Amino acid sequence: MTKYLLLLGGADLDKRAGNAALAPQMYERFASWLSALRASGRYVDSHKLHDQTGARLTVRGGQVVEGPFMETKEAVGGIFIIQAASLEEAVAAARECPTLTMQNGFVEVRVVEEVRRPGST
Repeated sequence: MTKYLLLLGGADLDKRAGNAALAPQMYERFASWLSALRASGRYVDSHKLHDQTGARLTVRGGQVVEGPFMETKEAVGGIFIIQAASLEEAVAAARECPTLTMQNGFVEVRVVEEVRRPGST
């Protein structure tokens, strides 16, 4: 099976995650989704990213500049690694992610490619 990265993000991640009334519902929805991924044998790993803490490095004019995260509408809140038989199967699993329905966010699905040294098999 191929591994896929599910990159979770969007404009309302911090605002909705910090809402005390929504937090228990969001936790339950994510727990249920995660349980379904595990039961289907797709789950590999996941991590929530700490809100607003870290660094983004870019090169501007030959200088490495540390600084701000991407725009809020593109903020990344967490990652999941799943395995699936096809991109379509991975997308179907991603469609159930609570980030889409509870946080007005996005889930980007990308194939995880193993990098091998050139010339090795």
